Amino acid sequence: MGAIGGFLGGLVLTALGVAQLRRVWASAEAPRRRTLPGWGLILAGFAGWLTVADADKAIVIGILAFSLVGYAVVALGLDRRRRPHRAPKAPVTPPPAPAGRRGVTVLRGAARTLLAGPLAAVLGMALAALVAVRAGGLEVNRLVAAGFIGPIVWGLAMTWALADARLARVGLLLPLMAVVAVAAAWLARV
Repeated sequence: MGAIGGFLGGLVLTALGVAQLRRVWASAEAPRRRTLPGWGLILAGFAGWLTVADADKAIVIGILAFSLVGYAVVALGLDRRRRPHRAPKAPVTPPPAPAGRRGVTVLRGAARTLLAGPLAAVLGMALAALVAVRAGGLEVNRLVAAGFIGPIVWGLAMTWALADARLARVGLLLPLMAVVAVAAAWLARV
């Protein structure tokens, strides 16, 4: 009975906490301090999950239950507020591009795509290889660290290549960093 009670207790407390959070966040005039009981109920739900499993598994189960209950509350909770009827807005049309600039815009888009895609991936993989070969510690730890570092560096380089307003800066620094990383990974292997 203890495991079933803990499971149901954790689930009910989590559901009540998520419903409380949803109610407070849906209200425009409710003060934000009213979310504290909802968070308290969610944390109390973890006590129920602790009776079901060990602490490390209970945390995972509690976070999973919080996410699934949250999705269910949002999916089932219809918007009860009445929206005033508004007339449709006039469509917004972008200004026409100046003559002769279309080719430059296409080339800039292609350059950003190449910088953010393959070149950022080369940088991420080269740094991951460098960590896997030259970092300190056990080989298993180096491989795991490299497995995390590769996609993170790739994502950061991709974000930088797409978000930076100056294409020349990205076009100079990203290939330079990729060449240095590949050379360092290659030389570290020898």
